[in-house]
Amino acid sequence: MTTVSIFIAAVTILHILGYIALVYWTTHIKAGGDAKEGEIIDHTWDGDLKEMNNPMPGWWLSLFYLMIAFAILYLVLYPGVFKGVKNWTQISQYQQESRSIDAQSADYFRHYAGKSTEELAKDPEALATGRRIFAQNCAVCHAGDAGGVAGSYPNLTDNDWIWGGTPEAIINTITNGHAGAMPPGGALVAIDPNNPAWAPSSEDQSKLDEVANYVLALGGYTHDSAAAEKGKALYGTSCVACHGGQGEGNPILGAPKLADQIWLYAEDDEPAALKTFIEQQILHPRNNVMPAWKDTLGDAKIKVVAAYVYSLSHEADEAETAAENKAPATEATPAAESTTESAPATGTTPATETPATTEPATAGTGAQPTAETAPTAAPPAN
Repeated sequence: MTTVSIFIAAVTILHILGYIALVYWTTHIKAGGDAKEGEIIDHTWDGDLKEMNNPMPGWWLSLFYLMIAFAILYLVLYPGVFKGVKNWTQISQYQQESRSIDAQSADYFRHYAGKSTEELAKDPEALATGRRIFAQNCAVCHAGDAGGVAGSYPNLTDNDWIWGGTPEAIINTITNGHAGAMPPGGALVAIDPNNPAWAPSSEDQSKLDEVANYVLALGGYTHDSAAAEKGKALYGTSCVACHGGQGEGNPILGAPKLADQIWLYAEDDEPAALKTFIEQQILHPRNNVMPAWKDTLGDAKIKVVAAYVYSLSHEADEAETAAENKAPATEATPAAESTTESAPATGTTPATETPATTEPATAGTGAQPTAETAPTAAPPAN
């Protein structure tokens, strides 16, 4: 037992003994001397206030006895003075309740097991469940609407993904977590981590300036073209292994796409401020950590919440597809309106049934070609 446990046990035992002494004193020691029950006690209070000898009612006294008995029984069954005959602990109680809840959850989530993530992303009931799981576990970082927090946590409602946006990639990210691995200085600048006073040299600063301008160029921002041209070569030797030749990123490594205007940590997308941010991110990178949720949520819940996250980034695509499907088809121009009448040759298909060319027959060719042999447009005479 710890010192705190011993102290609590001692205080508890003293309280029980105190209650026993109090009950004994009130029932066996006569405060009124020789006065019988209901008679006036031979002393007064404040000169004229007298007290009758009325002992505590039996039913009220029984409550004290029950409290004492309950306290003693509790100490025998549960931890207090010793471990208790039930061998109960907070941890065992938590584990028991967790197993019960997990069993109930397993029954509920069992009917989702046979569906793919894409199918669950279109199931209203599964999406409602995924939304609740997200609100309880994910919203603290990614916000209630999954829009993320500028400068800290990524937006999950767009199609820009650091570790991949396929159903399998989302499930893997939630299950196992990820940790950023951008090294200080990247492969561009050699930083001395043991020197707090270290600062980039003029040569290092030139490299940072050139690479930052090239990254701005990849994203379509205003930039210094001459510096960006030099930065392209530096990018090719220092950054391309992770971020790709065209800045397309690499979800396998968690290297973000640079050829767009979506930034996780940058809060100001004005080119000058963004250039400074890029340089600082190369020198002193921020690497967030996505925790693993396998032990907390389990595979069944992860699949449902992954379907919810997947649906958020595909709502716009589905809306666009639905709009295209509802668009009226272009009306075909009737053949009779698009062709000119001409007398059909003997044995030929009438022009109103099969469109014929509007150009007149070339001299010397005889009758116009039939629908079976003529191309849709008559070639010019050679």
